[in-house]
Amino acid sequence: MKSKQSPDTLFDALALGYETMRKELAWNPFTHIEAAFDGVDLRGMEILDAGCGTGECTRWFAEQGACPIGIDISGEMCFHAAERSENIMYLQHDLRDPLPFASSRFDAVVALGCLEYIADIRATVEEFYRTTKPGGMFLGCFERFGDDCPGKNARQVVFFDEWMRYRQSRTMIESMFAQRYRHVDIEPVAGFLIEETGETTQYWRVIAKDAMGMAE
Repeated sequence: MKSKQSPDTLFDALALGYETMRKELAWNPFTHIEAAFDGVDLRGMEILDAGCGTGECTRWFAEQGACPIGIDISGEMCFHAAERSENIMYLQHDLRDPLPFASSRFDAVVALGCLEYIADIRATVEEFYRTTKPGGMFLGCFERFGDDCPGKNARQVVFFDEWMRYRQSRTMIESMFAQRYRHVDIEPVAGFLIEETGETTQYWRVIAKDAMGMAE
């Protein structure tokens, strides 16, 4: 029997050619970054890029004058990110574990192309909120589940024949953000192409602004 490959070793194997593969799979995280940060002066903002991969978005934030930190489950992803960057911190970290940062550390948390691999998504989102400053924001994509979504009958989908992607309903998304941020925009958007099936994943894009803060 084939042993199950863990997410970190799977993405380790993809790291070297990840940025090329991302484009081939028609996944463009910058579309979502532009939607969330249009008109925002990023200079001096502390930003957590969760699931940073090889640091494409992390580098972009740094180029705009922000102070980003990238974290990823894959050590190889972090290695290649660091090779392509200057003066950016990258940490290998599993988003299923508590974040290694103080509360109210970041002006914004960005999580694109990674949240669908987490079963206990509430705990992860709570950690994002804990580490966001009052008045801060969150940008993330969650794989969709619901009546208007292809594959609506499956909350969990086998990926790479070994491990799962987890889909979320709009109701679930609202329950995680409505009481934490004063402005929450949830929009259905296309995700990435799965070559084996020809399917394009479907996401909820969440832009949550003006975090209330842990004391409220």
